[in-house]
Amino acid sequence: MKTLRPYILAWFFIALIAVSCDSVSTNSETNNDDSGGNSWLIPENQIFVGAGRDAIPSIDDPSFKPVNEITFIDDDELILGIKIDGLIKGYPHQILNYHEIINDRVANIPIAFTFCPLTGSGMAWKRVVNGRETTFGVSGLIHKNNLIAYDRDTENFWSQMLEMSIKGSLQSEKTNSYSVVEMNWSAWKKAFPESMILSGETGFDRNYRVYPYGRNYNQNNENIVFPIHREDDRLERKTLANGIFYDTNLHVFPIEYFPKDLKVINRNIAGHEVVIAGNSKDEMVVSYSRVAADGSVLLFFESEKELPTLMKDNEGNEWNLFGECVSGDREGEKLNKIPSYNAYWFAWVDFFGESHQIPTTPLPIIVMP
Repeated sequence: MKTLRPYILAWFFIALIAVSCDSVSTNSETNNDDSGGNSWLIPENQIFVGAGRDAIPSIDDPSFKPVNEITFIDDDELILGIKIDGLIKGYPHQILNYHEIINDRVANIPIAFTFCPLTGSGMAWKRVVNGRETTFGVSGLIHKNNLIAYDRDTENFWSQMLEMSIKGSLQSEKTNSYSVVEMNWSAWKKAFPESMILSGETGFDRNYRVYPYGRNYNQNNENIVFPIHREDDRLERKTLANGIFYDTNLHVFPIEYFPKDLKVINRNIAGHEVVIAGNSKDEMVVSYSRVAADGSVLLFFESEKELPTLMKDNEGNEWNLFGECVSGDREGEKLNKIPSYNAYWFAWVDFFGESHQIPTTPLPIIVMP
């Protein structure tokens, strides 16, 4: 088993760095870049040195077990999941908190599952960069409390929440991302009993039952590791919300605003027809395009069936959590992914609520309803 320094001590050290240092120097060892891009796409004074490159180790050879063999996840813990070509895999927060990046294959497609515990944001990227398969690692640099990853083939730096290269030869290139579903373990077990779950057998000496940043990090609104550049007090900092962003428009849907039972919302955001569905009991919100494969704009309603069936539409079709039509004339179709994911409120505001190079104008944040 690989043993590294205890993570609580490591992040205590990071917190001290955040308080005592203004920003990372582009000449630092951690920030060394031989990829040809010498400037950052983001303000350099907003970048901080964390625990060092790969000090938070990615999992590059993940192992999985069926749901009924998983014993280390409590019912109220969150899990992120993906479905590709009929294969469903789940990635528990308890493991992602310690590793942040899982380099995996799902239905033989190379996927990097990335999660930033400090901003509560999780997503999946295809591990093909510049036409070549690669793996991603934790760079040790932080931007607005968010993970900056690097790919091991081109050595570009990638902002997780911006989902693009922010330094290197591919600067401004976007990731090829996949839709993910997030919910608590209690709901996941019922919805996807046949799924495969990332196991605690990672090859690293970790107690995945213990939260590495202090048990109250995701609840204590004052517990922020790195500086916040912009705030908005309409919601508590650690409110987890699904954000949908188009151009200079960001609509935020806090999970706690949804009722215990399922609620479906049809919206037009910056000229794009979208559907948002979720409930607070399962701590789940997903969002997709409402435009079907033939160009029809569908109107969605709550399904009376249990998860994973989620919605029905005005044509009588039924759709599941992954945006797949499971019954009706459109069976086999899939709703298109839209630019959205879950993150803490303070991160949405800090990233998209002020003017900086990405985007060039402030986003008007609209809070549900």
